[in-house]
Amino acid sequence: MKDQHNSEETPPRLSPREDHDVRSFFDNAAEGMFRKSRTGTFLLVNPALARIFGYASPGDMLRRFPEERASILLDAPRFLSMLETLRAHGSVRDFEMQFRRRDGRLVWALINARAVYTTKGSIRYYEGSLVDITQRKEAEFQRLFIEEQTRQSQRLEAVSILAGGMAADFGTLLAPLVRNAEEALYRVPENHPAHGNLNAVLAAANRATSLMHQFLAISRQREGEKQPIPISPVITETLDDLRPALPQGVRLHEDLAVQPDTVLADAAHIRQVLEILMSNAVRAVDNNGDITVSLRNVELDERTAAFRADLSPGHYVRMTVQDTGCGMNEQTAARIFDPFFTTVEGAQGLGLSVAHGIARAHDGGITVLSEQGLGSTFCLYLPCHAREVDQSQPLGPAPRLGSERILVVDPDPGELRKWRGLLAPLGYRMDTISGSVEALRVFMESAATIDLVVTAFSLPQMNGLELARTLLGIRPEVQVALCRDPADPVTPDLARESGVCCVARKPMDTQSRLRLLETALDARQE
Repeated sequence: MKDQHNSEETPPRLSPREDHDVRSFFDNAAEGMFRKSRTGTFLLVNPALARIFGYASPGDMLRRFPEERASILLDAPRFLSMLETLRAHGSVRDFEMQFRRRDGRLVWALINARAVYTTKGSIRYYEGSLVDITQRKEAEFQRLFIEEQTRQSQRLEAVSILAGGMAADFGTLLAPLVRNAEEALYRVPENHPAHGNLNAVLAAANRATSLMHQFLAISRQREGEKQPIPISPVITETLDDLRPALPQGVRLHEDLAVQPDTVLADAAHIRQVLEILMSNAVRAVDNNGDITVSLRNVELDERTAAFRADLSPGHYVRMTVQDTGCGMNEQTAARIFDPFFTTVEGAQGLGLSVAHGIARAHDGGITVLSEQGLGSTFCLYLPCHAREVDQSQPLGPAPRLGSERILVVDPDPGELRKWRGLLAPLGYRMDTISGSVEALRVFMESAATIDLVVTAFSLPQMNGLELARTLLGIRPEVQVALCRDPADPVTPDLARESGVCCVARKPMDTQSRLRLLETALDARQE
C-alpha cells in the first residue's frame, strides 16, 4: 500500500525527447515563466521573463535580481498582498502589478501563479507566468484620460454659454443703473451729502461692469483686436513689468528664444493671460521659489491633440509657466478652470476661467499638470500664424517723437517707471509724481510749460477728475488724460464733463500708452 501511494505521488519520468520538448517550450514561450522558492528567490526563469525585466539572459537575472529586487518592486505592499493570497488560496489569477525594469522604464505585468505542495501539504515552491501588458494599460490610461478631458471640455463649454447669458443679463441691468447714476452725479453738487453715495453706487456699477467683461472673456464673446504678432516681445515686456513687483524670494527664469513665434492674437489679452498665470504661480510658491516662463514650437498630431480636448492637430507656439510651489491634487486640478472655484480665501475665482476663455477665443487652449508638493505647469497653446512678421519693422506706427513737457500722476511707482522709461527716450520732458497735492504744486509753479497731464483716477487727497478740473481752472489750454482701473467710479461722459480729453483703461501695454499720448497731443494741436 505504501509503495502504491509513492507511485501516485511521484511524477512519471520523461523520456529524453519529452524532456527536450518541455525545455524548448519553457525557453521559447512568448510569456515569462518562473519558479520561486518559498522565501521568494527565483529558482528558474525563462528568457522571456528576463527580457521583460531588462536582463540579458535567465542566468543574468538569477544572479542580479536579489540585489536589485528593491528597485524593481514599485509597490511592495501590493506584492506582499499577492503572496498572502497565494499562500492562503494556493493560486492567484490575473493579478496586475507595475514594476521598474533595470533600465528604469516602467512595465505593467499580468501574473498567474500557483503554489506547488509537498506530500505533507507544505508549500514546496511557486510557479507561474507573467505577461507584459504595458501597451494595453497605456492604451487604457489614454482612453480614460481622453474621456476625462472631453468631459471637462464639455463642462467648460456649457459654463461659457452660461457666462455669456449672464453677461448679457448683466449688461441689460447695468446700463440704466450707470446712466441714471451719471445723470444724478451731474445734477447733484459735490458738497451735497448724496454725492458720496452716488459715487459709491457708480463705483459698484463699474465693478459689476468689470465682472461682466470677465464673463464675456469666459464665454469667448470678447474677441479683441487680433493681428499677426511675434509673441516673444509681448512676453518679454510683460515679464519686465512684473519683475519689480515680485517678492524677494521668488526667482524668475526665462527661456523665450523661439522661431517662428508669430501668432494671430490680441497682445493685450495674451498679456492678461500671462499676468493671471504669474499671479497664480507667485501665490503657489508662497513668496519663495522658482518660476520658469518658456516658449516652444510644438506640433500636435492626431494622437497628441487627443490628449488636449480643446486643440486640433497642427503647429502651435506653447507658452509654459512652471512653478516649484505647493501643487494641487487631482480633484483641484480638474476644477481649476471653473468660474468661482478658488482655493484662496477672499478671491473671486475667475482668473483662470478668463485665461481659459481667452485661449479658446484664440483657437488655442490651456492645460495644467500638477502634483502636490512638486509644483504646477500651465501651458498656453496658440496656433502658429502662417504669415511671418518682419520683426525689423515696427508692429505699429512709429512712436511719436517730441519735446513737450508731460506731467504723469500715479500712486503706483511701477506705472511711473513705465511712463518714464517709455517717453524719456522719445525726447519728452518728464515729471512723474505720486500724489495730487504735489502734482498741483508743480503745475502751479510752471503751468505755462506743461503741455499734457496724464493722471490716474485713484489718488490720495483728490481723485483724477477733481485734479483735472483744478488744473484746467488754472490753465484751460492744458490737455489732461485719465487712466482708470475697471472698478473706478468714472465713465467717459463724466470724464468729458470734467474737461478730460481722453480716457484709457488699465492695465496698459506700450502701444496703449503711445496711442493715449498721440491722441492727447493731437487734441492739443486742434
